[in-house]
Amino acid sequence: MAARFGLGIDFGGTKLLAAVVDLSTGKVLGAAKKKSRAADGPDELMGRLYEVGDAALKEARVPHGDPRLVGVGVGIAGQVDAVRGVLLGTPNLSQASVELPMAARLTEHFGVPAALRNDVQIAALGEARFGAGAGAADFLCVFVGTGVGGAIVRDGHLVPGATGTAGEIGHLVVAADGRLCGCGGRGHLEAYASRTAITRALLGELKRGRPSGLRDLLPATTEDAPGGTAIRSGILAKAIAARDPLVTETILDAARYLGYGLASAVNLLNPQRVILGGGVIEAVDLLFETARDRARREALPVPGAAVEIVRAGLGDNAGVVGAALLGGGMVGA
Repeated sequence: MAARFGLGIDFGGTKLLAAVVDLSTGKVLGAAKKKSRAADGPDELMGRLYEVGDAALKEARVPHGDPRLVGVGVGIAGQVDAVRGVLLGTPNLSQASVELPMAARLTEHFGVPAALRNDVQIAALGEARFGAGAGAADFLCVFVGTGVGGAIVRDGHLVPGATGTAGEIGHLVVAADGRLCGCGGRGHLEAYASRTAITRALLGELKRGRPSGLRDLLPATTEDAPGGTAIRSGILAKAIAARDPLVTETILDAARYLGYGLASAVNLLNPQRVILGGGVIEAVDLLFETARDRARREALPVPGAAVEIVRAGLGDNAGVVGAALLGGGMVGA
């Protein structure tokens, strides 16, 4: 059987990653990455997608028109209309265009069918086929990054919901009248457990004069860095390893809220498995372990004891693998 490749693009709040993926094995054949930021309009946003996609194709030595390339898929941190292939809005890329016919424009550029979904829904598709979701008919996928995103897989199929936004665990209310979320709501999980929330809490404490070795680890450009990019996951991991009290306290606080959100989801959905991913989860054991333990403690006893809470199996590649599978027609659009 001839090889079939898909081009997957993962457009998150802080990074843009593209990869050419062998659809039969999930192997990444070539990849390209660049930083993402709020776009000034649709042309700039699409230009970034073309640029990173073309770079991944070049790295994999798969030119435009190669018959092995059968589709392109995009996962983006926002709300999408998967049926029409339209980007509806991007809370963490706030200046980007809404009602953008992204799939049609990708097809025009790359010459193959294109599809798009929310980035964590895409990651769930990758995990279901080649990662930690393999063998689980029912699971919840939660990724902690610039925001907190989620996706639900039921009976082996992604659950889109009535408007395609099912699984948005980051916007569960975990504190009545609490912190303002990036979406405009209050008390949402994302405002307490995302890397953006962790960063804001830490920078606020440092500004107040709280002692911390974190100051020695931060780059000089910290004050100008957008969103959750000022303090990277690796810096958090180093500070935790050094037993920094401020960082430990802040991570434990975020982990408790994440655990409350997971417990609510476990009670509502009764999944077989919960898959946690994203850079902070990968880098900081304390966040993962505390959230896992708190979720089990706060969930109802029977589903809390039965659910498996595990890390994502594909790491950074979950999004691009899932996107390639979607674009290549290996999973439902």
